[in-house]
Amino acid sequence: MSILFMEAEDVLLFRDGRPFNAESDHEARSLFPPPPSVIQGVIRSHYLTHRKIPLDDPEAIRQLVGDSANSKGLRLRGPFLARRENGRVIRYFATPADAYPADAEASQVVPMKVVPNPGGCVWKEETLPCLLEKPNRIITKNAPGAFLSEKTLKSYLEQGALVTPVKAAELFVTERRLGIQLDAQRRSTVEGMLYEVEYIRLVEDAGLVVEITEGYADFPPQGIMRAGGEGRALRYTTLKDGELSSLSWGYTGELPRFFKVYFATPAYFSQGWKPASWQAFFTGEVRLEAVALSRYQTLGGYDLLNRKQKPARRFVPAGSVYYFSHTGGVQLSQQAITEDGAALGFGQVMIASWKPEQG
Repeated sequence: MSILFMEAEDVLLFRDGRPFNAESDHEARSLFPPPPSVIQGVIRSHYLTHRKIPLDDPEAIRQLVGDSANSKGLRLRGPFLARRENGRVIRYFATPADAYPADAEASQVVPMKVVPNPGGCVWKEETLPCLLEKPNRIITKNAPGAFLSEKTLKSYLEQGALVTPVKAAELFVTERRLGIQLDAQRRSTVEGMLYEVEYIRLVEDAGLVVEITEGYADFPPQGIMRAGGEGRALRYTTLKDGELSSLSWGYTGELPRFFKVYFATPAYFSQGWKPASWQAFFTGEVRLEAVALSRYQTLGGYDLLNRKQKPARRFVPAGSVYYFSHTGGVQLSQQAITEDGAALGFGQVMIASWKPEQG
């Protein structure tokens, strides 16, 4: 396994799932941190260059790195926002969707309470036995910070601790730039083709962490990769032992009778916010008690191998929290919870116990 820390040479552009073609939309928004589907493409492309595979030879590309249906043994975890701090690299994760402000400034957050609802809580045509209740009477218009450090996230999930989120601006800022399409033959601008692009500029010492858990044993330990829209440069190095703390992914052994699943990366489910059956991920029967999630993410992109737009699909966003219970003897049957893209980093989860409140 190798762990890469990527830093930007300049601004970055990772577009969201909406098409950005001539006359279809005038604004290109960035999605940051980028989804696993983007980073796996960056790593595969860089590996092709390293192995000197012509990028106009589809069959040679498939033989080495596969395609959208076959990753050829590559397994990734991430990407995650990160920052160098005192000689170590600290990862930052999306603030859980069940977090609620603990003060009027929303400088700190605590988990919401899971309480039984006698009438049931109807969620997208499914009745769940519990609902989330505010833990206090704080009313504020301020939004909590978007990210938690790996240490504070662990305290939040495992102990229900009061924690301080980090504002996105402490890790990156957005820059909007105007442009206009040019006519190369006429050497002039094209009328009506004004557009706006949102770029990402990482703060000093901030970057992305990606783990290559399997595959590409000869991947270069350091270098510069082309990434995202316009092929912007990402300078990367391989982290040494001790530079990054280990985290507990998934769960080993029998799950707690009441357990919650925090999604560190987006997940795809065939029914939007849930899979066709939860039994695909567990060795026994589980019951979904409550759920906390934000608006879905639309992810798509462009298929360079087949030179066409990928179909846009809706994903459960990172930061979502699902509450389950079971009667005993249940384990995870696979460590990633997603119906597609597990090998490339989707559906990476952390699991902790929770205690239901008395109704």
